[in-house]
Amino acid sequence: MYVKTLHGLSLNGAWQMQLRLYFAWIACAALAFLFTRQNLLQYPATLLTVHLVSGTAVILYALIRKKENFRFVPQVHITAQTMLLALVMGLSLVVLNDAASQWLPLPYWPEVSFTRVNTASLYTITGSVMIAAFMEEILFRGIIMEALLKRYSGRIALLQSSLLFMLAHPDPSQMPGAFLLGLLTGYFYLRQRDLCMCFFIHLTNNVVTAILMLNSSLFFSTMEPGFYYGLLLTGVLVLWGGYFLLKRLTVGAVKPSPALLSE
Repeated sequence: MYVKTLHGLSLNGAWQMQLRLYFAWIACAALAFLFTRQNLLQYPATLLTVHLVSGTAVILYALIRKKENFRFVPQVHITAQTMLLALVMGLSLVVLNDAASQWLPLPYWPEVSFTRVNTASLYTITGSVMIAAFMEEILFRGIIMEALLKRYSGRIALLQSSLLFMLAHPDPSQMPGAFLLGLLTGYFYLRQRDLCMCFFIHLTNNVVTAILMLNSSLFFSTMEPGFYYGLLLTGVLVLWGGYFLLKRLTVGAVKPSPALLSE
């Protein structure tokens, strides 16, 4: 499935889409505060709801607005080979994301970490693991990346959509992992033009993260050093090999956009 667009988006238009998400965050948070008169930082479930409602509002605005002529197309391209590859690469990315969060000296801002996986309750698990993954893939790959592909090369669309996806996770400690996840799901979308694998990879990432959090073993770096670095090297090799394997599996499977034909 994907979101078809007639006119596409410029880079400026993609940033405007991102600004709409920021504005929706602020507006929804302000409304929640007016109704509750409570410090929203004390209620992660409320902040998660703000994120889900805001993203959904931006998606609906894009689909209803006639300027870019976005239209949802429920067309599915799934094969057993690409699904298995997506699963293995998604699991490998979890290991690399853990390493990036450990090695990069980025601050942790809990007050703006409402976009990360939350295991405090059944609602927050469902919302942050499943619903958020579906919503974010529709917005950043289905709408923004697809629209950029109408005007720019695949490389530009992939990097730009991944950058915006990273900036949609305002906690600095989340940003490296979000950027890498955006690159992986974006690459699958570029090769297949199907959001199903993007959602599957995103969901895999979130589910594994939630399981590690529930078991208080979020950091792979706490493992025995030899095993840890072997696991990390294996993850890198899997992602590198998967990059070329996906190319072979999807040769001729997707019609390139006019922008790609002009490269």
